[in-house]
Amino acid sequence: MKNSITQHLKNKSFFLIGIGGAGMMGIAELLHNLGFTIRGSDIKENNAIKRLRKLKIKIFIGHDASNLNKDDIVIFSNAIRKNNVELRYAHKNNITTLSRMEILAELMRLKYGISITGSHGKTTTTSLLSHIMHKNKLDPTYLIGGKLKTDDPHVKLGNSDYLVTETDESDPSFSKLKPHLVILTNLDKEHLDNYNDNFANLEISMLELINSIPFYGKAFMNGDDRNSVRLLKKINRSVFSYGLSKKNDLVASSIKYINGNKMTFNIAFGSSTYKVSTNLLGKHNVYNILSAIAVSIHLGISITKAISSLKSFFGASRRFDVYDNIVINNTRPIVIDDYGHHPTEINSTIKTINALYPDKKIIMIFQPHRFSRTKAYWKSFIQTFKLLDNIILLPTYSAGEKNNSYDSSFLYNKINTQNKLLLKSVTKIKDILNEINFDNTILVLQGAGDIKNIINILKKENVYR
Repeated sequence: MKNSITQHLKNKSFFLIGIGGAGMMGIAELLHNLGFTIRGSDIKENNAIKRLRKLKIKIFIGHDASNLNKDDIVIFSNAIRKNNVELRYAHKNNITTLSRMEILAELMRLKYGISITGSHGKTTTTSLLSHIMHKNKLDPTYLIGGKLKTDDPHVKLGNSDYLVTETDESDPSFSKLKPHLVILTNLDKEHLDNYNDNFANLEISMLELINSIPFYGKAFMNGDDRNSVRLLKKINRSVFSYGLSKKNDLVASSIKYINGNKMTFNIAFGSSTYKVSTNLLGKHNVYNILSAIAVSIHLGISITKAISSLKSFFGASRRFDVYDNIVINNTRPIVIDDYGHHPTEINSTIKTINALYPDKKIIMIFQPHRFSRTKAYWKSFIQTFKLLDNIILLPTYSAGEKNNSYDSSFLYNKINTQNKLLLKSVTKIKDILNEINFDNTILVLQGAGDIKNIINILKKENVYR
């Protein structure tokens, strides 16, 4: 049956609107690897589009109705507005349209689906689990929403029936997926603009996803996360919990940092205790590792083999990347590059730094992500910034949103300290950094957007020497 469906679909062509987005790129590459004809469009060139072009995928820059064929199957993400000219043309001409989550749901019907969802830690957890499964010859198909530090692909078509996907709750249609296993990393007040600013609506969608698991499936949940635990009474499927509290099924303890680049901790499972050594840092990554190991055990991988697989895992790009060889003003600060852009994620970064380098100052360059997120959490951002010695704000990365006045300047005016700076662009960063004393300092690059380019500026030979 699966083969006949796949064979039938091979006669179809897929057109992806917004093909250069992180999630859409993964879908495009996976469908291409399955042998389908893929085309797409986006508003501008980026690295994702360059990668897809190398696969001989035809991509149009700019949205236009003429890009479509009437026999296309159109796929769009929740970032695409309803008035998009290509989407309107498809609807007007009765062309089949599917959201990103709907096509992912269709693909999952053909596989044993493992969905990793939650407010924080999805990319790392998806990467971890895929890595462990690959190392133990389960050969999954996987879609990871971020770039890995190694040369491993973030999208891979495996030969087994397993499909491991990062499931972004920013798209309310994620509840349409029908996975066999679900990891809920945590649940925070994130992306509420897509849920009528009502956290309860997000909880309902999460429950719909978990309760769609077949009776022989299982949910894996962070048992220390208060919001996740609140859902337990409404979950009618088998649940396996992990965390630091002894009440959980899989328990971590004795977290230690080694030489600033390794972390060790113990895992208690049943009556046995196991030692974990990992290249990942931070308590948040202990939770990510626990979740991946919990699922691995469920899939028949021994806990010792799962733990051993961690030795060759280096994580996703811009997840607490540490650089200790950059010279600025004849000083050598430790530079940490991290993608986190929610107050909870920034707090995790700061806590990890304080554990690793308790006596050092922290200077953070932060680029907010979306005006709507700043509007929702500006008070939490301000509280978090109080933990820093200095904060430098970059212009908000809009991700297509219109400025609603809750931008970087709004945050700047709310910060009640003199140790703050507001920059108009990343290009101004060199001049600013040359004026700062970095003795005994950690420089943190935090957030999403063109802040990702700063590390390359810093790494250029002799720029600051």
